[in-house]
Amino acid sequence: MGAINKKSLFVLIARLVLAGVFVMAALPKIQDPIAFAASVAAFRVINSDLSAWVALFLPWLELILGLGILLPAIRRTSAALIGLLLFIFIVLHTSAWVRGLDISCGCFGSETGEAASDYRWLILRNALLLGATLLVLRQDWRNSVLIDN
Repeated sequence: MGAINKKSLFVLIARLVLAGVFVMAALPKIQDPIAFAASVAAFRVINSDLSAWVALFLPWLELILGLGILLPAIRRTSAALIGLLLFIFIVLHTSAWVRGLDISCGCFGSETGEAASDYRWLILRNALLLGATLLVLRQDWRNSVLIDN
């Protein structure tokens, strides 16, 4: 396998991981939006009415973006929006940590047996996923520049 093939394989793995994480995060929240709304409200950033709307909208967006990062026609847009969401998640987790909130993040629906989040882990996980997203975006940008020239 040449260097180009290894890089392409690594980018494909990054895309598959991102797709898997976002689809797996979306499904339990779609099944139980009430529990997810409570998780959103626990961050104390928006009111409970808006939390309910976020709980209804966000999981479907995560599902669409998770699948979209696998489709060439919408891969770049999906990756960019995934990157934006991951950045927002990092900010929210950092904010909750700094404010001393002892809450479950609700990242993958209702996490049973886990009363509080390990903010260091959540921030690291999202930062690594953001890095994978940037890798996908960089590769797609390079491919489009090569095709356009």
